[in-house]
Amino acid sequence: MRKILIPLLFIIFLAGCSTEGDIKIINRTDHSLYFTIKGNDYILEGSETSDPNMTVSVDTGKQFLFYSKDYVKVDLHLEGETFMMKDEFYGPPDWEFFTETTLQVIPKETLKVYCDPTHAGVKLINNSAEDILRLAYCTAGSDSLNSIIQSVASGDSAWSRLKASTDYDSISYSFIIEFSNGSVDSTNYININELTVDEQLTIELE
Repeated sequence: MRKILIPLLFIIFLAGCSTEGDIKIINRTDHSLYFTIKGNDYILEGSETSDPNMTVSVDTGKQFLFYSKDYVKVDLHLEGETFMMKDEFYGPPDWEFFTETTLQVIPKETLKVYCDPTHAGVKLINNSAEDILRLAYCTAGSDSLNSIIQSVASGDSAWSRLKASTDYDSISYSFIIEFSNGSVDSTNYININELTVDEQLTIELE
């Protein structure tokens, strides 16, 4: 029996065994994160009082007795209501922000992704009887109107990131809401001053 068992175990060892690596997303903002790994979509809520996180395991292939991969590449889409990934090579105010990256996941190890807030934001909650065609804004000293949210049906909500005010750059936002019946609300949400990093303005329509 021993003569059969030893070669059999050796063959199994040579054949390799499947391994996994972990990606741990740590949300250090007060608002939700949205990310996609291996075609699966996830939502990680934010919290003012805790440090929410979520771990996703990914297949890193088979590890063999005489050979194993150092890492596997995993595509990641990651963004949040007040968060975007940024290139650390550039400093403020020239940050380069992005939502797509590739991670190197090591078998049997956990790769931690810390998400600290980078933006302010606005959330539009449409509890009115009318559909909303768009939410747009302009800033003090500018005549340019920027559309940021479109097509919010009655009963739905949507969000958008905004550039945050800093000690060196104070921003005043005025918002315009256009409804499907042709009416426009341009007076209720004007001169919103100093939305700082991780601060989200809530516009709730009744």
